Amino acid sequence: MMTHAKTPTNATKVSQVEETLAAILAEILKRGFFGTAGIELSVQDGTIQHIRRRVEQIER
Repeated sequence: MMTHAKTPTNATKVSQVEETLAAILAEILKRGFFGTAGIELSVQDGTIQHIRRRVEQIER
């Protein structure tokens, strides 16, 4: 079993992922939200390159 690379870049990106997840949850976990949300990570050779945040809301 392999573990994630403990690089300064990954440490920074992991913090960004946690902040992004908290922001998404604050946005969607409220009454009246209908839709989907997700976080997508692009990884190359064990290093997080990009974080993509997506929230799609259905208008009712």
